[in-house]
Amino acid sequence: MKKRAVMIVNPVAGRKKIQGDVLTLIAGLERQQYEVVVHVTRSRGDAVRTANREGRTADLIVCCGGDGTLNEVIRGLLPLAEKPLLLYYPCGSTNDFAVTLGLPTDPAEAAVRIDARRVLDLDVGRLNGDRNFSYITSFGIFTKASFSADQRLKNRIGHLAYLLQGAKELPDLGKFYRAKITYDGGSVEGDFALVAVTNSTSAGGVLRLPSEKVKLDDGLFEILLVKRLTGVPEAASTVGMLLSKRYDGHSVMLLQSRKVSISCPDAPAWCTDGEYAGNLTEGEIECLRGAVRIIV
Repeated sequence: MKKRAVMIVNPVAGRKKIQGDVLTLIAGLERQQYEVVVHVTRSRGDAVRTANREGRTADLIVCCGGDGTLNEVIRGLLPLAEKPLLLYYPCGSTNDFAVTLGLPTDPAEAAVRIDARRVLDLDVGRLNGDRNFSYITSFGIFTKASFSADQRLKNRIGHLAYLLQGAKELPDLGKFYRAKITYDGGSVEGDFALVAVTNSTSAGGVLRLPSEKVKLDDGLFEILLVKRLTGVPEAASTVGMLLSKRYDGHSVMLLQSRKVSISCPDAPAWCTDGEYAGNLTEGEIECLRGAVRIIV
């Protein structure tokens, strides 16, 4: 008996000409007795609605796009009592979360032996009760690069577009936010250049977390805090620590928690999974353990 797969495709994600990739994915799934339906997204939020509607009867949802498309698909699946399996084929500009998951970027490999692959009960984040994220929510230096980079430029030059946008923020290296972060077992208050709550080993091309610390199904998020940067030498040293996954516990802190409460009266621009999430003074974050079943 054939199983039903619904493929949700973002046609403007990344640099790839994904038409050929989609055909390869369809062929691979059909060889495994899947009946495939393809939905091409037309606007922001379309993937949320499609995943929610089709996920009620599908055995498999296939997300073809970048991390933003994956965010929408997961948001659509979360309310469902019985969730289908999720297959993510990354074809965005950066695909941070796909790197963490170790997913293949070749469409022929992505569709191989679906029923024999490992299924991960993926933790999902929730910000202020109504906004979900699959791998990061943050504010501070370089955060804006992920949602400010021009989509047309991202399509042409990929991850370099984020680096170019990030370079525009270099004059803001001295900017900081007074914030209080309360987590399981403690709290910390100070002036921070970056506050990030994440479930990923990679974010924005600069943040690098050790794979031995980051477990995607342990019910815990990592909290990465970068203290106020007082000059170019300190900024260079801090970026070096981030790239080499070193944390001195003072200028760069790494904590873990199931719930996180963040208060910042300056109302910085928050980002979730590469998308603008508003200028917020308060952020209540919780980990929804094992909320989605994703194939890895």
